[in-house]
Amino acid sequence: MDCLVKMLEKVGMESVLLDVPFVCKSWYKVTLNPSCWQSLIFPDNECIEVWPWVVSECPNFQNLMDRFVSEFQIDGDRFSVTTFLKFVINRSSRTAVLLKLPKCCTVETFVFVANVCPGLVTLGLPLRLLESEHTNPDLISKWKNLEVVSLGSSLNLVIILALIKTHCKNIYGLDLAMTLIREREALAIVKLVPNIKYLNLKGTIVSRDSLVTLLRGCKDLVVLDVRDCIGVDENHDEILKFASHFSKFMCGGSVFPEFLRRWFSTDDLVCKIGSIPFDVGMFSKFEDDEE
Repeated sequence: MDCLVKMLEKVGMESVLLDVPFVCKSWYKVTLNPSCWQSLIFPDNECIEVWPWVVSECPNFQNLMDRFVSEFQIDGDRFSVTTFLKFVINRSSRTAVLLKLPKCCTVETFVFVANVCPGLVTLGLPLRLLESEHTNPDLISKWKNLEVVSLGSSLNLVIILALIKTHCKNIYGLDLAMTLIREREALAIVKLVPNIKYLNLKGTIVSRDSLVTLLRGCKDLVVLDVRDCIGVDENHDEILKFASHFSKFMCGGSVFPEFLRRWFSTDDLVCKIGSIPFDVGMFSKFEDDEE
C-alpha cells in the first residue's frame, strides 16, 4: 500500500478524487490517506506557471466541481465553492505542504487554510483573493515554513513581503507572473527579500529601470523569468550583462514596441495600463498600423 500511496501522490487532484476511489475498495481506502493530499493543486480556468510546479494542461475548476456534484448526487444549489474547497483541503489532515488555490477562492477559504494548513512550503494565491478588500494579508504570517510563494497580484506587495521577511525565514522563490512591477514593487523585493534565488516575472508589465533595480539588488538570483514582458526589450545590453551569471535567464518575447516608445515613457506606460490583463500579441495589430 505504501507504494500505491507514493504513486497517488503524483496523480492529479481530479483523478484521486473522482477516478481512483472507484477502482476497488482497497484503492478507495488509500485515497483517504492524508499523504495523497499533501500537494493540493486546484485546477483553474487558464494555464499558469507557478514554481515549483508547472501545469501543462489545466482543467476548468467549475468542471471539476460539476463532476463531483454529479458523481455523488449532491444538490448543486446547496454546494458552494467554499464548501468544496474546505472538503478537499480537509483530506490533508493538516499535512499539506503545497497549495495552489483557484482564482474563484473565497476569503472564507483563505482564513480556513491559514488555520488548517500550518505546514505549507509552497503557496499560490490568486488575483481576485489578493485584491479583495476583505482579505487579511496578515494571515500569511502563519506559514513559518514557506519557501515559495506565488502572488496573482502585486497589490499590497510591500505589506506581504514585509510579513514574509519577518515570519518566513526560508523563502527563496517568488512568482509575480502577469502582474504590474513598478519601481516601488522592485524596491520592495530588493529591500525585503533580497536573498531570493528564483524570481518569476513572466508576462509582467515592468520598466527597464525597475528590472535593473531587481538585477542589481537581488544578487543571489539563480533563475529569472522575464519572458513575454511589456516595457523591456529582450535584447537590451545592460539587462543581458546583469543576468549573464544566472544559471537560467529567460527573456524571450519581452518587448517595448517603438510605437509605444513614441507615446509613453516606460513608467507612464505601466501607470496607464495598470493591472489590466493583457497579451503581448495584442499589440501586434497596432504595430502593423504604424508601418
